[in-house]
Amino acid sequence: MRALLLLPLVVACGGAADVPVAEAAPAEPAEAAGAEAPAVDPDSDTPAADRVLAEAEVRHFGGPFTVEETVAFASLAEDPSAYVDRTVKVEGRVADVCQKAGCWMVLAEGDKTMRVTMKDHSFSVAKDGAGSSCVVQGTLVSKAVDPETVAHLEGESEKPELMPEKQAEEGVIYELQATGVALRPAS
Repeated sequence: MRALLLLPLVVACGGAADVPVAEAAPAEPAEAAGAEAPAVDPDSDTPAADRVLAEAEVRHFGGPFTVEETVAFASLAEDPSAYVDRTVKVEGRVADVCQKAGCWMVLAEGDKTMRVTMKDHSFSVAKDGAGSSCVVQGTLVSKAVDPETVAHLEGESEKPELMPEKQAEEGVIYELQATGVALRPAS
C-alpha cells in the first residue's frame, strides 16, 4: 500500500526521467503515430496475411514523417551538398547502430556511408537495427570531423570500419539529423 502511495510522487517528481533513452518503447503502429503506413500493392502476388505481417514488422521511432517525396540513399550520397540544410526523407540500409544508447546509426550502400543522429537525443532506435532497411526523415548538415568525437563514436560502434568520419574528404562529413526513423528487418 505504501509503495502505491509513493508512485504518484515519484512520477510527479520526474522519477520516470531516469529511464535510459535506449529503453524507450517504440512509437505505436504507423497509423497511431501519425506516420506514413507502408504502401500495400493490391495486385501483389504476396498473400494478404504476409503483407500485414510485413507491415507489422516496421518499427517507428521518433516523430511522424511529414515529407512526401522519398530519396534513395544512393542519390543522397552521390551529391549530399545539394541537400544541405534541407529536410529530406531517405530510404536506405542500416549498416551500424550505436550499441550504447541507439542514438545514431550509419547508412551504407557500396562505398558510401553517412551517419544519422537522433535530433537532440530526443529518441533512440533499436540497437539490433543493423541490417534493416529504413526510412529516415531529418535535416542534412555538413560537419567538420572532430577527432574526439570520432574516438567516442568508435567506442560505440560494432563496425568502426564503416564510420563516415574515417572516409571523410577534406575533414568534412554529411550527417542526417533524424526526427523520425522507421526500421524494417532485413528479409
